[in-house]
Amino acid sequence: MSPTSAIAPPARFTVSGDVLRPACLAVADLCALPLRRAQVSFECATSGVRHHRFEGPLLYDVLHTAGPSFDPVRRKDRLRFLIAVTGGDGHHTVLSWAEIDPDFGNAPVLLATRIDDTPLDPHGPQLVVPQDRCGARHISGVTSLRVDGRYVSPGS
Repeated sequence: MSPTSAIAPPARFTVSGDVLRPACLAVADLCALPLRRAQVSFECATSGVRHHRFEGPLLYDVLHTAGPSFDPVRRKDRLRFLIAVTGGDGHHTVLSWAEIDPDFGNAPVLLATRIDDTPLDPHGPQLVVPQDRCGARHISGVTSLRVDGRYVSPGS
């Protein structure tokens, strides 16, 4: 086996659900978007306080590029959209669109391409929620982002 055949291809992740442009992307694709940096400290249940530097695009920018299928005549329509994030280890979380939307929560949630100056290409991007005190919503090796606008409150 040659040395180049032993190199694993970059991890890929899907963007799907209620979007106009579903995609299968790699970390390198994220680098085409504006990148942000964040110094993050969070409490880890097993190893105490952790400090890391992350770099990557805003989750909002990644998903906005996919074209969420909001009703354009109803400004608040996007408030019913949820974002499910899944990692390669099965860890998952859900965020609301309103958390990341600049018109509402404007949380600087990243889809990190680097951690502590180390590229994440072989592992996939990492979801980083800088404002969380606990790191439970930091999802490593993201395998899928699913936008879901089907939520309707009971009685609607």
